[in-house]
Amino acid sequence: MTSHSDVQSTQPRRLRLDAGTQALVATDSLKPSFSLLPAAAYQQLLIVSPRSPATIERLVREAGGDVSTAGHLPLSATEHDYDGPMWATESIDPSDLTGLSMQYNRALRALEDGHGWVLFDDFNTLLLYTDAKRVVRFLGHITQRARDAGIRSAITVVRDAMNDQTYASLQRAVDTEIDRR
Repeated sequence: MTSHSDVQSTQPRRLRLDAGTQALVATDSLKPSFSLLPAAAYQQLLIVSPRSPATIERLVREAGGDVSTAGHLPLSATEHDYDGPMWATESIDPSDLTGLSMQYNRALRALEDGHGWVLFDDFNTLLLYTDAKRVVRFLGHITQRARDAGIRSAITVVRDAMNDQTYASLQRAVDTEIDRR
């Protein structure tokens, strides 16, 4: 079912994923990963990120995206007071995988089957707050939900910030690995 040797990319550093493909994208820094997304991703995009909604709005605009077609699940233990044009949930504590899963599933239903994209930016954040085994199970759950809906996902991780065993476990939950270090 899964192939970890596929590297699906085109053009300079832009991802090209088939509908339903779940990609683990290894990066070398915590910089936002918006430059990886093709222009079409911004037509229906769900972003899960520890960055603030105002920052995400700015990054989507800088990438040429339409913030009215983007949604954000902010991972933070502190509340935000964002009241802008982009859809955003209340902050979700990164240790609350159940709450995150519920919000993720709700947001995923807003994306059109076969056309939407998910950018899970800085997935490492979850590993700072929760046991790696639970995070791996969570990744398996959300990637299966997106796969079933034909939604493309880019799950970015700072590869060198985790041990080989955890990384290998994350690889098993996705369809492909893309190394952008």
